[in-house]
Amino acid sequence: MRRNVSNVGILFGIMTLLLGSSVAEAKVPRKLQGKAFCSPSKIKDTSPEALIRMFSGLKGKIELKRDKDKHWKCTLVAFFRKVSSPGPITLLYFDKADKAAIRRKEVVDMKSVEAKETDVLVLDLDISPDRGFNKNRAYLVHIGQIFGKRTKIYARGQLNLLP
Repeated sequence: MRRNVSNVGILFGIMTLLLGSSVAEAKVPRKLQGKAFCSPSKIKDTSPEALIRMFSGLKGKIELKRDKDKHWKCTLVAFFRKVSSPGPITLLYFDKADKAAIRRKEVVDMKSVEAKETDVLVLDLDISPDRGFNKNRAYLVHIGQIFGKRTKIYARGQLNLLP
């Protein structure tokens, strides 16, 4: 079977245009891919290069202290394994101590946000005890997209909520 070289070149060009520059923007290092981090303070420079410098060498375990409103607030930074599709990104929170609920995929809370295709997500979080979160507990955070009955997880992290 013969392939037309010009059609392959055109197809490659179209794919490059469709994927856009977000694929080439960040170049997330392999050691950060699939990890989520939180910063207790607002992040001023959210360029992918600055975020990579800021979170290189850190582990995905996050400890948050309550603010005066009894909420835990942070800026979530998730480095995806691959570029997400445009559309809602979903954050799934699981109680780390409840292994049976994790196996059954029963979440404590979930949140969806609209996003364009990206490989680095920056999002301000407000974690409230009114939504089922408790102090002195650890929660697993899975960040991904839901496609029908399947969930594609791009990054994971752990939140330890301190009093």
